[in-house]
Amino acid sequence: MSEDEVSICIAEPNDAENLIRALKQLTNESDTFTVDHSLSQISIKDQQRQIMLINQTRDNIILIAKLHNDKGIDKIIGLVTIQQINDTQCGELGVAVLKNYWNQGIATALIEESVYWGATYSNLNDFYLIVKKDNFAAVHLYKKMGFKQSKKRFIKMNNNLKSTYKMHYSIKK
Repeated sequence: MSEDEVSICIAEPNDAENLIRALKQLTNESDTFTVDHSLSQISIKDQQRQIMLINQTRDNIILIAKLHNDKGIDKIIGLVTIQQINDTQCGELGVAVLKNYWNQGIATALIEESVYWGATYSNLNDFYLIVKKDNFAAVHLYKKMGFKQSKKRFIKMNNNLKSTYKMHYSIKK
């Protein structure tokens, strides 16, 4: 029996069903990121269309971490999204990994691939992200990856105010 293998790739329309499944699992496992509230109503066809539209831009991307097993079954175990903010050259980065795969380098690989995409293919100059101050592992990871803390602020998450950091990464140096 061969060992399971993880790859990082751009989400494709045929990943839509697995992506929806992973996002639903992620929302049940963690409160450290936000997902559009309409996720429960999105159809596979609509998700396929969204992925196709995102892939036609140079300022937005969904990268996924896929676990491949020896039976040919792929499971999405993590993702990173980059979404251009309005018409700026700045993109908001969001990272999430299924809990069973934390501390295995998946988030690091996703961020590294995001930075590569940003520097090589996108029109963006900067990334930023928002992270809860008490998410020490994530703050440590982002700092290790070169993100700089720029602001402290409070945001409303699940009807509670959470203390957060806004962190910034300059792509085009």
